[in-house]
Amino acid sequence: MPLGSRALDILSFLASHPGELKTNDEIVKQVWPNTFVDEANLRVHLSALRKALGDSQGSPRFISNVPGRGYAFIAPLERDNRAASVRVAPLANSHSGRFPARIFGREESIAGIAGQLAKERLVTICGPGGIGKSTLAKAVLSRCAADLDAVWIDLSEIGNGVLVPTVVASELGILIRTDNIVRDISAHLDARNVVVVLDSCEHVVEHAAEFAEALLDQTISPRVLTTSREPLRARGERVYRLQPLGLPPSAATAAAALVSPAVQLFVDRADACLGGYELSDADAPYVAEICSRLDGIALAIELAAGRLESLGVAALSRSLSDCFRVLSRGRRTALPRHQTLRATIDWSYLRLPPPEQQALKELSVLPGGFTGGAARAVISGGEADDLLAALVSKSLLVADTHCGEPVYRLLDTTRLYASEKLADAGEFSVVMSSFSEHLIALLEAAEGEIYSVSMDEWSQDFAQQVPGLRAALEWSFGNAGNILRAVRLTVAALPLLFRLSLLDECLVAVTKALGHLDARPDLDERSRMKLYAALGWPQMRSTDASKHGIGAWTTALHIAEKLGDVDYQLRAMWALWVDAINRGEPRPALELVGRYLAVAPSSPDRADVIIGRRMHGATLHWLGRHAEAVDELRMMLAEYETVPDGRHSVRFQFDQRVTARIILARCLWVLGEEDAALREIAETIRHALDIRHHLSLSNVLAEAACPIALLAGRNDLAAEYIELLREHTKALSLDVWNTYADCFEAELQLRTGKPGECLTQIRSSMGVLVGAGFTLFQTIFQTTEAKALAASGCLEEALAAINAALGRCASSGERWCLPELHRVKGHIEAQAAGGGPSALAAFEAALESALIDKAEGWKRLIVEDIAQCRAALAAAQADEFVIERRGDGGMHAPPIIPAGDPSVPS
Repeated sequence: MPLGSRALDILSFLASHPGELKTNDEIVKQVWPNTFVDEANLRVHLSALRKALGDSQGSPRFISNVPGRGYAFIAPLERDNRAASVRVAPLANSHSGRFPARIFGREESIAGIAGQLAKERLVTICGPGGIGKSTLAKAVLSRCAADLDAVWIDLSEIGNGVLVPTVVASELGILIRTDNIVRDISAHLDARNVVVVLDSCEHVVEHAAEFAEALLDQTISPRVLTTSREPLRARGERVYRLQPLGLPPSAATAAAALVSPAVQLFVDRADACLGGYELSDADAPYVAEICSRLDGIALAIELAAGRLESLGVAALSRSLSDCFRVLSRGRRTALPRHQTLRATIDWSYLRLPPPEQQALKELSVLPGGFTGGAARAVISGGEADDLLAALVSKSLLVADTHCGEPVYRLLDTTRLYASEKLADAGEFSVVMSSFSEHLIALLEAAEGEIYSVSMDEWSQDFAQQVPGLRAALEWSFGNAGNILRAVRLTVAALPLLFRLSLLDECLVAVTKALGHLDARPDLDERSRMKLYAALGWPQMRSTDASKHGIGAWTTALHIAEKLGDVDYQLRAMWALWVDAINRGEPRPALELVGRYLAVAPSSPDRADVIIGRRMHGATLHWLGRHAEAVDELRMMLAEYETVPDGRHSVRFQFDQRVTARIILARCLWVLGEEDAALREIAETIRHALDIRHHLSLSNVLAEAACPIALLAGRNDLAAEYIELLREHTKALSLDVWNTYADCFEAELQLRTGKPGECLTQIRSSMGVLVGAGFTLFQTIFQTTEAKALAASGCLEEALAAINAALGRCASSGERWCLPELHRVKGHIEAQAAGGGPSALAAFEAALESALIDKAEGWKRLIVEDIAQCRAALAAAQADEFVIERRGDGGMHAPPIIPAGDPSVPS
């Protein structure tokens, strides 16, 4: 029908409010907004409208008039669902309608969100800025394009959330003529299979939630997909938390790194930036580091790849400590908040209320994962738990709730941003002081638990405190810190650092703390005592720290005696005993055991006496009194089972069961029970692994597993143990035990016919050990040197080496391997011209030592040598004879003589 635009607008307005009286002013305001119109003009258009509808003023069927008040549409209305669908505007923004050609690592997410949209009507993709929410939403629309029309609404430029419906209507091409914009939008979209995408809702989240709820309430078919840094918390909402892109292993090859979606994205963007780029094995570790430092955040990775025009991969990796300066050149067509990494985080930070901004700044002092307790210690205002929940909701804080108490973490980029804000506010020292005091209180309260409970049974994962502890120590010892607090924190951290075998870090902190206390006598003698005790620990693994050992423990013992501290007297005497043993001096070690056992009964911990028995048993072994040692150790292990698990692995460095069983296994082999010795070692290794005590594992490998496997002739098993010892001690910087591995390997080289390589390696390694003051195994290693010299034809040097070892035993009292020293000397003598009688004398001296010590293991090696030597002499061969050599260098048992025939051939 012919109808003017104004008359049509009036009809549309009245018909959209059927039965409602609309005043003249309301109609004018709707049809002629912001324009003065005389009511006569309105009556003219209404008259034309009535004429077109065939309506009359006297008997109206469509529009009635209430004189002086207004007009109402009175005809019945019926919706025609068969009518052609209203055209829905395509994606309006310049970047919409073009879905990403390639998307990395998001197939599961795309399928999951598409599946949710098929069942639910409101889905929110939630995650931190730059993680790829908008890209993922476009990919989802691309996946659903055959089934759903789509409308893309970018809310990022809206300053006032009230305008959300207006912006949506504008994008849909709807001319709004009523006060109820949402109802007009609903009428426009209803019965359409359409998804409305509200992109970037976080700054207008309340209004976006209200709009989504109202739209879905008033329609049947439309769906809403939103992207936001926090959930809308609207009725019926399903939230999909988008995770960072998967990261590669840190030291990856190119092939291994390219399995990671983060690396795939970096390489793709680098290829686009440089006009060609392929990841090489040389670049792979740097690219892996870049992606990890950027937390797998897609935007940050894209920005990083874009800097390859001016920086190489290695330089880019090194420069990321200042990532906000480096990552500042996004695509020209990107949204302003995506042009730089700082702008992306600014977008989130500036929209936080002040209490949440302050909490985010304060949390930046907490590196790595942290508990709610640590967060509460640094958050200064408001309800900390509420603030944490708000920051998690807004994707500025990550919460892992899989293991009981939540563990929180700031993404590295967010933490760096917040720490800059904290420093700019001049509040860093105040917050770090609070955090340091929290750590001191936590570690002091947990000292007993850290000492006495297995790590699997800790009430919390104390190991996760280490990154924060490192940061607090660095600050406390720095120019802006507090040295007294640094000392208290170091002392409080000693049990944890030792329990986790972080001896290098312990040594650095202890040395700094002692530098302060030694310059101020009597300021805090108890702390100084504990620090000197700790200073002795690193000498157990460092080949250049021998000066720390005796001096540190002697000072600790002196202070402990002055303070009457029985606990630290025992620790110090134990350490001095260990030092004597490590120097291969069992006689003074036996005296120290006596002093220890004299003090131990005054300790409140009855296990201290039991530990003294272990020390006594071990000393007896080195003195050659193996049977007595076995009795002592077995009684000690039985008694130790009756006491609660204590803190003895921290007080005395090693798990006490492990150390006792090490010596027990050694004694069993010497006493002829080889199979039992090997079983004992295997079980002890399993126990050390179970309790996750790295020093104890290294100890059993170095002092029992490797040497006994060699003595038993189990070369393959020895090689396995040596490799395990080498890998384990290298990873933990346990230099002494790593050098032991070199010495054991030298014996294997000799057995495989490489005396020259053996000699070079054993001499170099022994030099390292002597320099470090670790000569516990020097005599047995000298036998390897002597055999290598003999195999190289250097018989005089070989005899000099073995005689030096024998002289050392005579002066120190060491006897555990004395029979072997005499036996090796016999072999060397046998190679010299006319050396038969001298060889026999050496073998007989070896047998005499073995009989005195009841050392069946050594005896079985000796009796065959004596038989062969006497047979050779009886045959009256020429000027020299050669005892048939075993192909393995001699450091293992030949075919065993039956135990029932202990006699020596006459």
